[in-house]
Amino acid sequence: MSQLRTILICDDEEELAHELGEFFEGNGWKVDVCVTGMAAIEKLRKGLAPHVLITDLRISDFDGAQVVSVARELPPEMRPLMTIIITGHVMDTARAVDFMCDYLYVKPIDPDVLLANIGEFLAHRTFPAAGRS
Repeated sequence: MSQLRTILICDDEEELAHELGEFFEGNGWKVDVCVTGMAAIEKLRKGLAPHVLITDLRISDFDGAQVVSVARELPPEMRPLMTIIITGHVMDTARAVDFMCDYLYVKPIDPDVLLANIGEFLAHRTFPAAGRS
């Protein structure tokens, strides 16, 4: 990987958010972690521009789909290249497209599988240098 990849992780389960953050840092990613949807939205609007956004679906102050929606409305150079929603609620018929995200995972998530899926998804994307933190 020639360029540092960045990720924003938002989950109100603070321990999970930080464990995922540590996992990605250990795999060479620059990580930002927040535990509220509003914090994630503020970071995005202030120009964080991560390559990947991971958010819990049910966050204490916001719906994760709202966080993804805000991210999708940002100028193209500021939008995450990939958006992921994770949830602890079993949803038999829900799909990622229902939440306008690229992937939908039910907790518990295997970080190795998550990393592999992200790597595969991003392998087909270009990484704009401008605006990425």
